[in-house]
Amino acid sequence: MAEHGFEFIFSKMRAGETVLIEYASVSSPEILLYVMERYCRQNDIPMIIDDIADTLPEFLTRLELIGLPIKGFGSIPVIKIGGHRESGEIVGRIDIEKYSLDFQYYNPVYEKVRPSKMAYNPVLGLHKLLLINSIKEYGGGVRLLRNISKYVGNKTRIAFYFINKSLVQSKFPEFLHLFEEMATSVMQWERSGSTYKLKVIKSANDDILEKIATIEFEDIKRI
Repeated sequence: MAEHGFEFIFSKMRAGETVLIEYASVSSPEILLYVMERYCRQNDIPMIIDDIADTLPEFLTRLELIGLPIKGFGSIPVIKIGGHRESGEIVGRIDIEKYSLDFQYYNPVYEKVRPSKMAYNPVLGLHKLLLINSIKEYGGGVRLLRNISKYVGNKTRIAFYFINKSLVQSKFPEFLHLFEEMATSVMQWERSGSTYKLKVIKSANDDILEKIATIEFEDIKRI
């Protein structure tokens, strides 16, 4: 895989994409969200965050503890899907069960707040939704994928689904395989010591297929 910067990879993403970001439990995915937020701010790209079961507050707490500024997240529109802790500018709330059943509850909220230009839309904590569904109803994961698939090609956004691969691979392997197939791009986030890597293993754009972006923690502080 060839080395390229984060800006190169992000700049090659296409409106309407559904991007699956797979991370390990100990790889600090909040760092990638931080890098993405800085890229959007520097390039005047709107961002909307879908926060499932208080995953965004967890991310921001960890960022703050390692010394990275989180003030920029305070003005980002956030759609809360379950959970009670507030971070960012809350623009809508959806019951977690309704979200998993049918996106008819999500769509009006999204349409009300989406900007006039294409937005980056990180979706945080989808694996938590799977855990809830697995208890309540068999087949919930398939229904969820069907709902997500309806947004593939929606050119108002690029959706980035952050998934804890360690959990999903062990508990819901079929869901992971189907999501990888459905997604237009698949990326893997890794950490080794203070070095972080984003690998593109599937892409709608051959320019970034099998490319890697690498960053050191000290460089993240200077973004």
